[in-house]
Amino acid sequence: WPATDWIEDIMLRTAGPDVYDQWVNHEIPWTDPRVQEAFEIFGQVTRNSDYVYGGPITVLATNFGDSVAELFTDPPRAMMHRQASFITSFVRDANPDVEIGKDVRFFGFPVINPEHGNPMLGAGSMIAQFNENPEAAAFMNFLASAEAQEIWVNRLGKLGTNNKINPAVYPDDLTREMAQLLNEADVFRFDGSDSMPAAVGSGAFWEGTLMYVGGDDLTSVLEFIESVAVDSY
Repeated sequence: WPATDWIEDIMLRTAGPDVYDQWVNHEIPWTDPRVQEAFEIFGQVTRNSDYVYGGPITVLATNFGDSVAELFTDPPRAMMHRQASFITSFVRDANPDVEIGKDVRFFGFPVINPEHGNPMLGAGSMIAQFNENPEAAAFMNFLASAEAQEIWVNRLGKLGTNNKINPAVYPDDLTREMAQLLNEADVFRFDGSDSMPAAVGSGAFWEGTLMYVGGDDLTSVLEFIESVAVDSY
């Protein structure tokens, strides 16, 4: 899934949110040139041994939670790492002497096509209501409020979805800066692979990225994912 996140971030910035939605909903095929472009940009980094520690084979063989460790060797074997915001807990657990915000910092995924502004990709936990019970509806509304989410973000260090949350309630500067990036985004889209049918999003898409990083021909990879998507939507 780290590879799918890369491609989703790129797709959102190169093709824009409308095409991103079409892609997620399989209204355009995986063989579409705009999907191919996102994969190619991803491959310019991950298939290049000059850009990734250990080259593509190490990329394929390293667990996502362990990959961030290369930032903290002496000397560092890597200088940057693209990852979800929750990676900070892995950093703290593996490197208790590292001060996040001082020894390591972060920046948002850069803009690629200025026409699409500064988009933000994210995921999250969802709560669903399955009946018309008014008490349940009231509780759902409360959970969506700034009041409820300020309790969550203060105690758990997570990012809230309500843009009226008081930034001061975040427990540290790092999480506060992440929340600021989220609030300042021009557009937000939910994780694409999480929104696709499982056979595609956590199946063929995952497998296809591994095939591509491993050296497979991109056209064949996209045709493979498309064949699964045709049967899954």
